[in-house]
Amino acid sequence: MAMKMDYDSKGKILTEKVELVPEGTGLVEGKVALITGATLGIGLAMATVFAQHRAKVVITGIEEEIGQANAAFLNECGCEVTYVNANAFNRDEIDALFDIIKEKYGRIDILINSAGYNIPAHFMECTESQFRQLVGIHGLAHVYTLQNAIPMMQAQGGGVVLEFGSKSSDRPGDYDPFYCLAKAGAKLMSKSLNMEFGPDNIRINLICPGPTITGMTQDNDGNIVPAFAPGGPVLKQTSLRKIAMPKDIADAALIICSDYARYIGGLTYNVDGGIVI
Repeated sequence: MAMKMDYDSKGKILTEKVELVPEGTGLVEGKVALITGATLGIGLAMATVFAQHRAKVVITGIEEEIGQANAAFLNECGCEVTYVNANAFNRDEIDALFDIIKEKYGRIDILINSAGYNIPAHFMECTESQFRQLVGIHGLAHVYTLQNAIPMMQAQGGGVVLEFGSKSSDRPGDYDPFYCLAKAGAKLMSKSLNMEFGPDNIRINLICPGPTITGMTQDNDGNIVPAFAPGGPVLKQTSLRKIAMPKDIADAALIICSDYARYIGGLTYNVDGGIVI
């Protein structure tokens, strides 16, 4: 079963024209938003939705050609999007990224740490290198952005942080013990950070997506892999009997980061079709 995406399944280049919401109605209008891991999938969907709602969006990733092309496409649609090639697991590159943000905008209103990946493996088969990569990208990589963004938010009087967890922090899947470890850590870290920096008007929340159709769940022809297809085991786990599209997660992130959620901090949002109940 092929699913229509907003980008092609091989190149991951945006193809559908993006329409901005009317001026004055954007939920994050005028806000400066940094979204890591935003060249593909959910990160790209968030960049698109936030840009549609007239945020000034900075996206990062390590696939420069794709990132530049998508940023250019969104700008042609009237959005304001900047791509900066930066590996979230490289402290020097993240520091340089924030130097660019300071020079261009002088502030950061929203930080979304969505960079991450998984290495499905049995516990006894996972190597030390894989463990360090997996825990590092979901741990240190987030620390690097947070340690840059939080002082800026403190100086400007507040901001919003959205950390990315997973349904795996509550309901483990097969072959992902270290992914569960990393995501459970992100969940508790976000709560701890909210306790520490909430008094500075920095609200920090966590979003936990469930099964979502991205490049990781499709083959090169855009067909859903069997586990996620209708009648497959993943679909049966969701009480809504649906698999999310990236925009489903992006729309939820938009609300969480907007002023409609201005009194919400330290909360975990399970956007998972009812897997974790």
